[in-house]
Amino acid sequence: MEYQLYSDPLWGKRVKLSDEHRLVARWFNDELYDNDQLLQRFQQALNEESSRSSLNGAQELVIKGKEMRVVIAYGEVLFESHGLHHDEQDLEAYAADELVLDESELVAACGIEDLIALMQAWQGFR
Repeated sequence: MEYQLYSDPLWGKRVKLSDEHRLVARWFNDELYDNDQLLQRFQQALNEESSRSSLNGAQELVIKGKEMRVVIAYGEVLFESHGLHHDEQDLEAYAADELVLDESELVAACGIEDLIALMQAWQGFR
């Protein structure tokens, strides 16, 4: 996973990733940037999963942020926007408009090793 760390004069330290991993960048830029408690929980979960995957553990870890959640299991990390989890009733209201929900920017996944490398670089940059 390729990433770019940069300083923005308005928004501070930022992470930029490819389009398919845009939600991962949002996790770092929006959820973790000013939330040390969430950052600590996330880092602890990554460390637990990293040691567990070598022991063939299968417990799923879920970390919830304000706008998204992260699911860590089997050496993989799944980022899901809360917008992905909606009721069918909500969608039925728009059925006559023939609108389709674009889920491409609502979910992203990556391997635990790549994410740990990004996390270490980000913390050193931050």
